[in-house]
Amino acid sequence: MQAADPDKTTKPQDAVDAHGLVALVDKIDRETGDGHVTVGDIVDVLGPRSLIPLLLLPCLAMVSPLSAVPGVPSILSAIVGLVAVQMLVGRRRLWLPRFLLNRSLHADRISRMAHRLRPGLAWLDRVLSERLVVLTQRPGNLPALCVFCVVSFFMPAIEPVPFLTTTLASAMTIFAVALFARDGLLMLAGYALVGVGVVLIVQAVNAIG
Repeated sequence: MQAADPDKTTKPQDAVDAHGLVALVDKIDRETGDGHVTVGDIVDVLGPRSLIPLLLLPCLAMVSPLSAVPGVPSILSAIVGLVAVQMLVGRRRLWLPRFLLNRSLHADRISRMAHRLRPGLAWLDRVLSERLVVLTQRPGNLPALCVFCVVSFFMPAIEPVPFLTTTLASAMTIFAVALFARDGLLMLAGYALVGVGVVLIVQAVNAIG
């Protein structure tokens, strides 16, 4: 997929869908159709300029039963890392390599994921609000984007550390939800969870030493 130069008249990359998390997941469930759904199909539904939703969806999938499907966690991690890198350097239009765009899952799996996530996302939609927005916009969001990049690309190396993968995947999901909702208070919760991850890494290093 070739990335074109962004049109200056389009809304900025951190503009989000005002209808909330449930609406985003339902949109994917409704518009991706039946049969096998590729990553490229999801990008087409959201639009390649919707970088925050395209970061959020694989993060949500990481903490859903979908992550138990063999090979899916690696694909999700790669997508998260590539989207985060492009947000970090200020791109407004997503580029993904063809082999990732062509990866697919059956629509039934996506529907089951949406069904499992919907109650929790509905609760989040009620409690999230725009606050401490400065932490969700550049440059305030740069530390979180760096966490996305580091964790995503080094995920295989940290998997042997007990609880670390779950902790950092949860932190990335919190960051992604916070960016989507423009909720800086939730960003702080994500940083707290990253701190827990750092403690786990230090303990693992000391145990080896």
